[in-house]
Amino acid sequence: MAKQLTILFWGFIYGEVIGYILSALSGSTFEPLSSGLIAMVAGWIAVNCLTPFIKSPTKTSDSK
Repeated sequence: MAKQLTILFWGFIYGEVIGYILSALSGSTFEPLSSGLIAMVAGWIAVNCLTPFIKSPTKTSDSK
């Protein structure tokens, strides 16, 4: 549960920063809630979809 909350928190923070920079570069208005929520949900989905593909290394016994 803590991992999921951390992902949501940092996704929102990074979304705010990236949204602000992109709105300043494009000259459009900055919408903090939508940029944060979109990045938060996208980060949560990405991490949860990639987790099954990343496995920790397993110890193997050396048989001679």
